[in-house]
Amino acid sequence: MQPRMALKLKLALPAAAAVVFLSTLTVSAGVSMSGNSDDDRVFSVRCRLEVAGDLQTAAPDSKGVTLPLKVDGRLSFLERRLPAGGKDAEAFRAARSYQVGEARIEVSGQPQENHLPADGRLIVAEGRSNGVRLWSPNQPLTFDTLDLLSTPGDSLALHALLPETEVEAGDTWQPAYWVLPLLTGVEAVSKHELTCRLEKVDDKFAVIEVEGSVEGAIDGAFTKIAVTGQVAWDLAGKHIRQAKITQTEERSVGVVSPGMKVTATMYVDRQPSSLDGPLSGSSVASIPIVPEAGQLALQFNSPWDFTFACDRGWHLFHQTKDVAVLRLVEKGSLIAQCNVSKVPQVAAGSHTPEQTFQGDVQTALAGQLQQIVKAEQLETNDGRWLYRVTGAGTSNGRPMTWYYYLCAAPDGRQVAYAFSLETRFVEQFANRDLGFARSLTFGARATSTAARSK
Repeated sequence: MQPRMALKLKLALPAAAAVVFLSTLTVSAGVSMSGNSDDDRVFSVRCRLEVAGDLQTAAPDSKGVTLPLKVDGRLSFLERRLPAGGKDAEAFRAARSYQVGEARIEVSGQPQENHLPADGRLIVAEGRSNGVRLWSPNQPLTFDTLDLLSTPGDSLALHALLPETEVEAGDTWQPAYWVLPLLTGVEAVSKHELTCRLEKVDDKFAVIEVEGSVEGAIDGAFTKIAVTGQVAWDLAGKHIRQAKITQTEERSVGVVSPGMKVTATMYVDRQPSSLDGPLSGSSVASIPIVPEAGQLALQFNSPWDFTFACDRGWHLFHQTKDVAVLRLVEKGSLIAQCNVSKVPQVAAGSHTPEQTFQGDVQTALAGQLQQIVKAEQLETNDGRWLYRVTGAGTSNGRPMTWYYYLCAAPDGRQVAYAFSLETRFVEQFANRDLGFARSLTFGARATSTAARSK
């Protein structure tokens, strides 16, 4: 199994970008650094992420498998601050228009690439207590897009490192408790410390040294992260000009991600832009303070030419040419798993018979299924045939509930969902399987191909 890169690592600039930090003319003077949200300028931001280390996957013998990892990612976007959405981390919001988004990932020398799609490049970034949340006002983000754009040392989070009062060279300060989780994406923090120091001030820049550490969890997996870096403040322009943030992380194997020992370095370069692009005042004014549920949903694009949407508690755990496995995690606990697979196509206007599908369910759950609680056809408004089978039984001595779906398109293409969860989580699960099934859309390309083959 090749692990997915859902690392919440996040993107790095050539070494030449570090010239700001090489200045030697030191000036002893008080400096005010304000990154207020009322700064209405548009900035051109370039980022690069470099990651090196090892992934650790679970194995039946409990020893696991170590896989060397390398990541080289690049982002480029226009960014404009938005009005605050709340206090603390929620005060930090920005609209972004991405021009470049790409990452090359090597796991055990096997390369894969992730590229930002041509559509949906208008993104809102907003601070939360467990990192920077990204969403699009126009359409749901895909799992791959969210993985690509979610980075450590996000340029928005850097503003929370700035001092609230005037400081002089040599002064230190401790940012608020929520700043390090915002910067690293760690949730359920058990221990943290963060210190910033105004290292030097010259005729152009004030350079801040950053050092800290945090322990907590990411998607339910225990993690320890050490953070070091530098942030350069442009004295004349009154903005963050460059930054270099390094995260060294040790994370245990989790229910939706591999363990890891990695070092990720993020380089950020920011300059005022003479162009607003899609971020004109009138355009960003329409962005809501509170996004709708559909704007926060994630879209799964299958290799079998269909899509569906789900909430952000779901994680794409594993995917092959035959099946995709998603897992639902809430407050660090695994709540449910969903296996999505393509079913052989049948004649247009038909579907696999109900009794045959029920037999397939009984075969799949042999030795576990005690009864089929309900089998029902669900109504749709687009001509799809949708059938749901609810089963009850036990697995490893624990009461279990299963929801199996068969969905057939008018042209005979079929998809199956298999949800499994402990019965004690049924109320918390709250019929979220219905959202998967009702949001399912078959691609037009495959439909036209089927039509041509008749």
